Amino acid sequence: MTKLKDSTVPRDQIPSAILNTLDTGIDVFYFMDSQTLSMDFGNALGLGLIGMISRPKSHSERSSIVAWIPQEDVNSRDVAHLWLGDQLRDATTKAMETLKIEGEVEFHNREKKVLFSEAYYETKITGIKKDGTKCGAYIRTYSDIISELKPLPDFLAQDTEGYQVYAGDDTNYPRFQVYCFSDSLEQYVEFTTEISKSLPETVFLYTRLIKYDDNHVPPMVYDHGKALFFLVEKD
Repeated sequence: MTKLKDSTVPRDQIPSAILNTLDTGIDVFYFMDSQTLSMDFGNALGLGLIGMISRPKSHSERSSIVAWIPQEDVNSRDVAHLWLGDQLRDATTKAMETLKIEGEVEFHNREKKVLFSEAYYETKITGIKKDGTKCGAYIRTYSDIISELKPLPDFLAQDTEGYQVYAGDDTNYPRFQVYCFSDSLEQYVEFTTEISKSLPETVFLYTRLIKYDDNHVPPMVYDHGKALFFLVEKD
């Protein structure tokens, strides 16, 4: 947690889309109070995910994907990164349909070779709302960030094996970037939240601190329709 900075935002600057999906707003002292340590599963998971992916200093400044892939969902480790790209594409296009965003998949799991580095696989999805707002998503996965077969965490599935997607490398880490070009951050939060609803139970989104004019969206973990983050409201 020491790698992330607290975000302090006046309540009237918090987009309503956040308030509608917010699971809890807390600061560090919440976890130090013995009367409040008995948090529910969703909050504990959000804290654990943020702690895990914020180890490198740069993680507070980038968005990423936190995922485990059950063995039964893929034929082998070699195609696990492509499975992840498929799930993110499908969740994004479903969210676009729900939010009435007309668009298309421009390319999907396209291999991009890089000199002196590992090749990556990218997907680009673009669309536009009836009011003219342009929205879309960019996905990038790597084959070398997939672990060997190992037990999945008990909080996801007991007695089940699968593959972990590592998000800890400074360069080769899974990317998921969402945007909606509008005058506020509400549509961005709404779009990302809607995407997370359709992801497999073992896949989560992490988004960095977003700033737009005087508005801020703090670092968040999107847990299948819930936005989990740590917020200290100004007096």
